[in-house]
Amino acid sequence: MTVNKVGRPSKARERIAHILRAMAGVVASDGLANATLSQVASAAGMQRTLVLHYFGSRDGLMQAFVNEAVGAYGASMLRADAEQPVDRRIDAMFEPGAYRSPEELVIWIELVALSARDATVRERLRALWTERWLPELERQLAAEYPAADADDIARAAYALTCLFEAHWAFHLQGITGADRQRQVQHAARTIVATLSGSQI
Repeated sequence: MTVNKVGRPSKARERIAHILRAMAGVVASDGLANATLSQVASAAGMQRTLVLHYFGSRDGLMQAFVNEAVGAYGASMLRADAEQPVDRRIDAMFEPGAYRSPEELVIWIELVALSARDATVRERLRALWTERWLPELERQLAAEYPAADADDIARAAYALTCLFEAHWAFHLQGITGADRQRQVQHAARTIVATLSGSQI
Protein backbone atom coordinates (compact mmCIF):
# COMPACT_ATOMS: atom_id res chain seq x y z
CA MET A 1 0.00 0.00 0.00
CA THR A 2 1.31 3.46 -0.93
CA VAL A 3 1.07 6.21 1.63
CA ASN A 4 1.06 9.78 0.40
CA LYS A 5 3.35 11.85 2.56
CA VAL A 6 2.30 15.32 3.43
CA GLY A 7 4.96 17.77 2.34
CA ARG A 8 6.15 20.73 4.35
CA PRO A 9 3.81 23.70 4.15
CA SER A 10 4.95 26.32 1.68
CA LYS A 11 6.68 29.36 3.12
CA ALA A 12 6.06 31.39 -0.02
CA ARG A 13 3.43 33.69 1.48
CA GLU A 14 5.53 34.51 4.53
CA ARG A 15 8.68 34.99 2.46
CA ILE A 16 6.94 37.27 -0.02
CA ALA A 17 5.53 39.38 2.82
CA HIS A 18 8.99 39.50 4.41
CA ILE A 19 10.61 40.60 1.14
CA LEU A 20 8.00 43.33 0.65
CA ARG A 21 8.61 44.61 4.20
CA ALA A 22 12.33 44.67 3.44
CA MET A 23 11.58 46.55 0.22
CA ALA A 24 9.64 49.13 2.24
CA GLY A 25 12.66 49.69 4.47
CA VAL A 26 14.98 50.11 1.49
CA VAL A 27 12.58 52.51 -0.24
CA ALA A 28 12.21 54.57 2.94
CA SER A 29 15.97 54.90 3.31
CA ASP A 30 17.19 55.03 -0.30
CA GLY A 31 14.16 55.79 -2.50
CA LEU A 32 12.34 53.74 -5.12
CA ALA A 33 14.81 54.54 -7.88
CA ASN A 34 17.72 53.20 -5.82
CA ALA A 35 16.04 50.04 -4.51
CA THR A 36 17.97 47.14 -6.09
CA LEU A 37 17.33 43.41 -5.85
CA SER A 38 20.60 43.00 -3.98
CA GLN A 39 19.70 45.68 -1.42
CA VAL A 40 16.27 44.19 -0.82
CA ALA A 41 17.68 40.66 -0.55
CA SER A 42 20.28 41.87 1.94
CA ALA A 43 17.66 43.71 3.99
CA ALA A 44 15.50 40.56 3.97
CA GLY A 45 18.44 38.36 4.96
CA MET A 46 18.01 36.25 1.83
CA GLN A 47 19.92 35.36 -1.29
CA ARG A 48 19.24 37.55 -4.32
CA THR A 49 18.26 34.40 -6.25
CA LEU A 50 15.44 33.74 -3.77
CA VAL A 51 14.02 37.22 -4.32
CA LEU A 52 14.23 36.58 -8.08
CA HIS A 53 12.48 33.24 -7.57
CA TYR A 54 9.44 34.93 -6.06
CA PHE A 55 9.28 38.08 -8.20
CA GLY A 56 11.06 37.19 -11.45
CA SER A 57 12.78 40.56 -11.89
CA ARG A 58 13.23 43.97 -10.34
CA ASP A 59 10.19 45.15 -12.28
CA GLY A 60 8.17 42.28 -10.84
CA LEU A 61 9.29 43.20 -7.33
CA MET A 62 8.50 46.88 -7.98
CA GLN A 63 5.01 46.06 -9.27
CA ALA A 64 4.29 43.84 -6.26
CA PHE A 65 5.57 46.52 -3.91
CA VAL A 66 3.44 49.25 -5.50
CA ASN A 67 0.39 46.97 -5.32
CA GLU A 68 1.09 46.19 -1.68
CA ALA A 69 1.77 49.80 -0.70
CA VAL A 70 -1.25 51.21 -2.53
CA GLY A 71 -3.46 48.48 -1.07
CA ALA A 72 -2.23 49.23 2.43
CA TYR A 73 -2.94 52.94 2.02
CA GLY A 74 -6.34 52.17 0.58
CA ALA A 75 -7.24 50.15 3.65
CA SER A 76 -5.79 52.52 6.24
CA MET A 77 -6.74 56.01 5.08
CA LEU A 78 -9.72 57.47 6.95
CA ARG A 79 -9.50 54.50 9.31
CA ALA A 80 -10.38 56.61 12.35
CA ASP A 81 -13.20 55.37 14.59
CA ALA A 82 -16.46 55.68 12.68
CA GLU A 83 -18.29 56.41 15.94
CA GLN A 84 -16.39 59.67 16.37
CA PRO A 85 -17.92 62.87 14.92
CA VAL A 86 -16.57 63.72 11.49
CA ASP A 87 -14.79 66.84 12.78
CA ARG A 88 -12.84 64.67 15.24
CA ARG A 89 -11.96 62.22 12.48
CA ILE A 90 -10.79 65.09 10.30
CA ASP A 91 -8.67 66.48 13.15
CA ALA A 92 -7.02 63.04 13.35
CA MET A 93 -5.91 63.36 9.71
CA PHE A 94 -3.43 66.05 10.81
CA GLU A 95 -2.21 64.49 14.06
CA PRO A 96 0.81 62.26 14.67
CA GLY A 97 -0.34 58.77 13.85
CA ALA A 98 -2.19 59.72 10.67
CA TYR A 99 0.75 57.93 9.09
CA ARG A 100 1.75 54.92 11.17
CA SER A 101 5.44 55.73 10.84
CA PRO A 102 7.77 58.29 9.24
CA GLU A 103 8.83 55.55 6.81
CA GLU A 104 5.23 55.12 5.64
CA LEU A 105 5.01 58.83 4.85
CA VAL A 106 8.30 58.72 2.91
CA ILE A 107 7.06 55.72 0.92
CA TRP A 108 3.83 57.53 0.05
CA ILE A 109 5.76 60.58 -1.20
CA GLU A 110 7.99 58.23 -3.23
CA LEU A 111 4.88 56.72 -4.85
CA VAL A 112 3.50 60.18 -5.63
CA ALA A 113 6.80 61.19 -7.25
CA LEU A 114 6.90 57.93 -9.24
CA SER A 115 3.38 58.59 -10.52
CA ALA A 116 4.71 61.63 -12.39
CA ARG A 117 6.84 59.31 -14.52
CA ASP A 118 4.93 56.02 -14.47
CA ALA A 119 1.45 55.90 -16.01
CA THR A 120 0.54 52.64 -14.25
CA VAL A 121 1.36 54.02 -10.81
CA ARG A 122 -0.39 57.28 -11.68
CA GLU A 123 -3.55 55.37 -12.60
CA ARG A 124 -3.41 53.32 -9.38
CA LEU A 125 -3.15 56.44 -7.23
CA ARG A 126 -5.78 58.29 -9.27
CA ALA A 127 -8.19 55.39 -8.78
CA LEU A 128 -7.41 55.26 -5.07
CA TRP A 129 -8.32 58.92 -4.68
CA THR A 130 -11.27 59.11 -7.03
CA GLU A 131 -12.84 55.71 -6.40
CA ARG A 132 -12.12 55.15 -2.69
CA TRP A 133 -10.81 57.98 -0.56
CA LEU A 134 -12.68 61.01 -1.92
CA PRO A 135 -16.02 59.14 -2.18
CA GLU A 136 -15.59 57.80 1.35
CA LEU A 137 -14.85 61.26 2.75
CA GLU A 138 -17.81 62.65 0.81
CA ARG A 139 -20.00 59.89 2.28
CA GLN A 140 -18.85 60.74 5.82
CA LEU A 141 -19.46 64.46 5.32
CA ALA A 142 -22.89 63.86 3.75
CA ALA A 143 -23.90 61.67 6.69
CA GLU A 144 -22.86 64.38 9.15
CA TYR A 145 -24.36 67.26 7.12
CA PRO A 146 -27.42 65.82 5.33
CA ALA A 147 -28.75 69.28 4.41
CA ALA A 148 -25.55 70.27 2.60
CA ASP A 149 -25.55 70.45 -1.19
CA ALA A 150 -23.74 67.56 -2.93
CA ASP A 151 -21.45 69.98 -4.79
CA ASP A 152 -20.51 71.67 -1.51
CA ILE A 153 -19.77 68.25 0.00
CA ALA A 154 -17.53 67.36 -2.96
CA ARG A 155 -15.70 70.70 -2.77
CA ALA A 156 -15.13 70.32 0.98
CA ALA A 157 -13.84 66.76 0.61
CA TYR A 158 -11.41 67.81 -2.12
CA ALA A 159 -10.17 70.83 -0.15
CA LEU A 160 -9.62 68.66 2.94
CA THR A 161 -7.59 66.11 1.00
CA CYS A 162 -5.51 68.90 -0.58
CA LEU A 163 -4.77 70.18 2.92
CA PHE A 164 -3.89 66.68 4.06
CA GLU A 165 -1.45 66.03 1.21
CA ALA A 166 0.20 69.45 1.53
CA HIS A 167 0.46 69.31 5.32
CA TRP A 168 2.32 65.99 5.34
CA ALA A 169 4.54 66.97 2.41
CA PHE A 170 5.50 70.10 4.40
CA HIS A 171 6.07 67.89 7.43
CA LEU A 172 8.78 66.00 5.54
CA GLN A 173 10.41 69.32 4.68
CA GLY A 174 10.66 70.28 8.35
CA ILE A 175 7.71 72.68 8.31
CA THR A 176 6.11 71.13 11.35
CA GLY A 177 5.25 71.61 15.00
CA ALA A 178 2.26 71.99 17.27
CA ASP A 179 1.47 75.46 15.90
CA ARG A 180 1.38 74.12 12.32
CA GLN A 181 -0.87 71.28 13.41
CA ARG A 182 -3.29 73.70 15.09
CA GLN A 183 -3.27 75.94 12.01
CA VAL A 184 -4.11 73.16 9.58
CA GLN A 185 -6.76 71.72 11.90
CA HIS A 186 -8.37 75.16 12.17
CA ALA A 187 -8.32 75.47 8.38
CA ALA A 188 -9.93 72.03 8.06
CA ARG A 189 -12.64 72.91 10.60
CA THR A 190 -13.32 76.14 8.70
CA ILE A 191 -13.89 74.15 5.51
CA VAL A 192 -16.22 71.75 7.31
CA ALA A 193 -18.09 74.61 9.00
CA THR A 194 -19.19 75.91 5.60
CA LEU A 195 -21.34 72.80 5.25
CA SER A 196 -23.54 73.86 8.13
CA GLY A 197 -23.46 77.55 7.21
CA SER A 198 -21.50 78.43 10.33
CA GLN A 199 -18.10 80.07 10.58
CA ILE A 200 -15.31 79.38 13.05
